[in-house]
Amino acid sequence: MDELKIKEGLKDFFCTNLGIESDALGYDTPLFSEGIGLDSIDSLEIIAYVDSTYGISMTGVGKDPFYNIDSITKYIVEHA
Repeated sequence: MDELKIKEGLKDFFCTNLGIESDALGYDTPLFSEGIGLDSIDSLEIIAYVDSTYGISMTGVGKDPFYNIDSITKYIVEHA
């Protein structure tokens, strides 16, 4: 899998579906409390997006894979 393509797709998802400003979101930007402030509802949307786009379930995984776009991408690549 092309990691850059995954990162770009995730960033587009965050900006389009979760209303995050593109300028505020880098691939290493923390997504939750200390970062851009996403919440548990947002994490459910991320899980649904990853499952429908990549066929990879993130249901029940710990919080570490959700830290930033880089960590979500790593999880996708490792479980593809």
